[in-house]
Amino acid sequence: MSTIRRQLFGLSDRVRASPLKAWSLAICAFIVSLYVRFLSDHLLPPGFPYLTFFPAVILTTFMAGLWPGAVCALACGFAAWYWFIPPSGNFELNASVLVALAFYAGVVIVDILLIQVMHKALDSLQDERRKSDALLVEQKRLLGEQRDRERQQRILQRELSHRMKNTLAMVQAVVSQSLRNATDTKLAAEQASARIQALALAQDALTATDWEAGDVETVVRTAIAPHNDGHNRFDISGPSVAIAAQPALGLALAIHELATNATKYGALSVPDGKIIVRWQTPGDNQFQFSWTEANGPVIMEPKRSGFGSRLTERIVPTYFKGKAQATYPAGGYEYHLRGILGSEDET
Repeated sequence: MSTIRRQLFGLSDRVRASPLKAWSLAICAFIVSLYVRFLSDHLLPPGFPYLTFFPAVILTTFMAGLWPGAVCALACGFAAWYWFIPPSGNFELNASVLVALAFYAGVVIVDILLIQVMHKALDSLQDERRKSDALLVEQKRLLGEQRDRERQQRILQRELSHRMKNTLAMVQAVVSQSLRNATDTKLAAEQASARIQALALAQDALTATDWEAGDVETVVRTAIAPHNDGHNRFDISGPSVAIAAQPALGLALAIHELATNATKYGALSVPDGKIIVRWQTPGDNQFQFSWTEANGPVIMEPKRSGFGSRLTERIVPTYFKGKAQATYPAGGYEYHLRGILGSEDET
């Protein structure tokens, strides 16, 4: 029963939404009711001039709306007055005609008003239902966004924990290796502090990219910035290459170590010394980095390997799953790193 009711009200909504359908229904209802009234005139006792017109007015008002229903009621009233209220065939107005017309007007006005009130109540109910549906959709959307935010927050928390562990592990390694076998604890502490500062500068560069990936050139220039005196001592060149966070930190540490040694013993310790920094990606995911000093003093290969050498030649290459080599030709110190640009998860 409820399905039939919904279909009936749905049909009414469609008819009322179309003026052509609404007025066509009003005309058809009037014509059919008049025709049926003529056919049944000899079957009906006197005093029932409106019998077939009431259903036409009710149906038109319900299906087509207020104005088509009112026009249909007016047409039906005039038709009943002319043909079915004695004396028929004219619009004579007397006391009995006035009573009949008043009765008809009262009934159709009440019918039309009741149907209109019902439609208004139904329209309001449908509006509330649409609002409720919209609120439900919005609630589902907000709940989905909240779940996404919570999931993103959990991911960020895990990522932050991962970053912190990696950074603390690197700081621990720098400090412990700097102090291990140190003969001058003050110098070792200064070296550890400088290396940690280099890590901090590299992290600042990575923070600008939300730790997704840094650019090799940005990492290189950030790492050499404290050692650049503005006299074109550095010749830096290489393609734009994205590098994951952990390899970027390792590369920054290596450059800091190389620049510190160059300032103390190498090309940066003399006025005409220069440093040539190059990197390239010769193959898929391959990475090559070189540090070449020129016009500097002759450097002899050290007899004992300190933490700086272990850092640049053993530790940093592990972040690239590759190898590094330091050479001491007459022209100046050279450092070459070869490996792969792995993803952050791999590092």
